[in-house]
Order: sequence, then C-alpha cells, then structure tokens
Amino acid sequence: MKEKIYLIGIGGIAMANLACLLKKTGYLVSGSDLDTFGPSAVLLKKHEITYFKDHNHIHIKKFKPDIVVIGNAIQRGNPSLEYVLNDQLPYCSMPEIIKAKLLRNKTPIVITGTSGKTTTTALLAWILQEAGLKPTALVGGIIKNLNSGFLAGNGPYAVIEGDEYNSSFYDSSPKFLHYKPYYSIVTNIQSDHLDIYGNIENIFKAFQKLVRITPEKGLLILNKTNPYTTAIAQEAKSKVITFGKNGNIWANGIKLAPNGLSFIVYKDAKRLGEIKSGLLGKHNVENILAAIAVSLELKTPFKKIAKALTNFQGIKRRLETIYQKSGITIIDDFAHNPEKVSASLSALRSHFPEHNIIAIFEPRTGSSRRKFFQDIYPPSFELADLVYIAEPYKKSALSKKNVFSSWQLAKDLNKKGIESYALKGADHIVAHLKKSFAQRSQEPTIIVVMTSGDFDGIHQKLVDLVDK
Repeated sequence: MKEKIYLIGIGGIAMANLACLLKKTGYLVSGSDLDTFGPSAVLLKKHEITYFKDHNHIHIKKFKPDIVVIGNAIQRGNPSLEYVLNDQLPYCSMPEIIKAKLLRNKTPIVITGTSGKTTTTALLAWILQEAGLKPTALVGGIIKNLNSGFLAGNGPYAVIEGDEYNSSFYDSSPKFLHYKPYYSIVTNIQSDHLDIYGNIENIFKAFQKLVRITPEKGLLILNKTNPYTTAIAQEAKSKVITFGKNGNIWANGIKLAPNGLSFIVYKDAKRLGEIKSGLLGKHNVENILAAIAVSLELKTPFKKIAKALTNFQGIKRRLETIYQKSGITIIDDFAHNPEKVSASLSALRSHFPEHNIIAIFEPRTGSSRRKFFQDIYPPSFELADLVYIAEPYKKSALSKKNVFSSWQLAKDLNKKGIESYALKGADHIVAHLKKSFAQRSQEPTIIVVMTSGDFDGIHQKLVDLVDK
C-alpha cells in the first residue's frame, strides 16, 4: 500500500512542487493551506492533488497520513498543527521529507544564495535534463518549459534549490543544511530575511555551515564578484571553482537586446563558445555561468549546454512578460529586497533603454514588510520613471514601530526627482494609473509588478486597464 503524505502549507510554490514530485515518485499526497493562488493552484489541479483551503484538522483525520509535512510558514496555533501535536502523529519539516524521500541513492547538487538560486537551479535542471542525465529536481518556481518546478528522473543526480530561510517552526536552521550537499553552489550572499537573521553577519555564518558540510571529494562553486567569496572559500575542504568576472568560468562580449542576451564563455584562458539566452539582465549572466560551471564538472559537452540554454524559456514570476500589445508591456517579477529590485530595474533599463518604466511594488515578505530596508530602498528604484508603493501586506499584524513606511519611500523617491506615490493597494494603484495614462503621451511603456504574492489580483486588473 502506498505511503500517505499530508502537507500543511501546501499553497506555497515550493511546497506545491514538492507535493507533485512526491506524487510522481509514488506517494499518496494531500494537504491544506489558506492562501493557494496562481501557479500553485494550477499545478496542484494539473497533477490531481486534492487540497483544502482551510486548516480544519478533520482533513488530516480522514486522510490518515503516515507522515505530515509542516511548511515553514506554519506556526503554533494553526489548528492542523495542533491536531498533529496533540494526537502525536509522525511529522517532519519540508527539508526533512526531501532528504528522506528524494535524496536516497542520489548525489545532491544544492544551489543556494540570497538571490539567483531559483533561476540557477532551473537552468541547471534543464541543462541536465536536455543532456540526457535524467535528474531529479526541485525548484522554488515554475520552469516554463516544464509548466512545473520539478523533475522525477531516475538518474544519479538530485538538483535541489537550497533556501536559506528557516526550516520549520521548531527548526530555525536553513533548509539547505538538510540536503547532504555534495556539489554546493552559492550564487550570492546579501542582506535578506533579516526578520530571521537580523544582520548580514548571521547570514554569512549560515553559508559558512554549508561549506563546512560539503565533503572533501565534493565541489564548492562560488560567485567571484561577491565580497564574501574569499572568506567563505577559506572554509572549504573541497575543490573550489568560481564564476563571474575574474573567475574560472567567465563571460566576455556581453550583448543585451530586447529579446535576451548573448556572450562568450571562457574556462580560465580557454574559449568555450557563445551562449544565447532569452533571459534579461546582467545578473542572469552570473546565474547562467553558475549553471555552466556545474554542468562542465559533470562532463556535459558545451554544445549541449549552449543548446539547452538557447531553448530555456525562463521562469514564471522572474521578469516574466504577461502582456504585450500596442507599445505596453506588463511584467511580473518576484523582486522584493533592494538588491533584487535594483537588478530587475537595471535589466529592464539595459534591454529597453527607450521605454518608460513604471514600477509597482508591494512589500510582502518578512523583511520588506518591516523597516529593515527602509533607508536602503530609494537608490534601488532610481532607474524607474514612475513608482507606486502599496501598503505592506497584512500591515495590521505588525507592530507600528517596526512596519515599513510606503509613504516614506515615496517621499524619499520624490526628493530624488522620481515621481512616486504611496497608495493603499491594487485598486487604488490601478485607478491612479488610469488617470496617469490619460494625461501622458503614449510612449513605449513597461509596467513591472514587484511582489512575492497575488497582490489582490493586480496583474489581471492591469491587463484589463490597458487591453482596450
């Protein structure tokens, strides 16, 4: 009889991908969550996974799971969690179930970093799949080529996105520490998740632990341009390879165009060949180089790597074009911390220098909803022509002294000469934008929505506004 697994918090895209991968691997899967939207809902429906939009414990009681997976957003007081604890049902965290059920007899390739890890994981999984290595893979996003973020291969490698966020309500350690990394990739170390870590020093220490558990016979791949790379490499007992400017795997002749980018790849002094990609932004050059570095170590021919990268369609919610007509483009993007906002706007300005760029930002993550980045955000938006900032998500749940001020950010940006507005939410922003469009000349325009959630359906509301 098949083992039953129930996921509390199934609505997040990483958990939804995990649920589908577990089902594909042969388990019976169900789950629940209050907030299941967009890609997650589509994915779960496609793979015929029954889930519930509440946390009533009766669902678990009827399903009779062999083990319950507790998502890291689930806290004490959740009715389903309390039922599990009171009835002493077997339970574990998301990274623990991945380690137990998906990494057995596999060589784990763990991609980590405060930015770039989702794209790099997706790129690497796609390259290895196209090269015939049949990897198992789990990504915290939706790969457009697959319409999912997982692969259930029977090959020797498991490509896993290693999140630095906490593992569960009872385990504050980063998820990536559970994944037995043999090949460890660190794309970037930057300030993020400060609601968990408090400061950049603690974030650095978390990645130090990753290096310390990477085996001597394994491999550590680091971003040469990151200021923490030298210090973290000193911890390594394994071989170290770097990518990026002055690294072992590097790019030259980078060209940016509206339809993507291209560059020449070198391994030390040896020219390997040209890469063409539909991804946008110089930050994605680094992500591509990281994926190439791993692929080369696994003896993947460069021609196969290049072909796979050319065919890679991107990831949903990572500078994803969701509408394009009559000179107006609407882009959905996951950017939330200052570095990611800056990278996304820089990419759009570089690829579309003549366009008017309108940035719409919803502070939604644990860090962005609080004041951690209050004084750091303004320079990140400087490449936008017009900025809208919504109120922080579930603002009332935060203490007033800690909550991020959208009004202050708008004020700081206006001082810099960037037209900016702090408005309550999606409907207010769309209404204001409608008036703004009526007053402006119709020049080529990009509207980029930056949020980690549904943002009250703003994407469709914007499409309805401009699609006339």
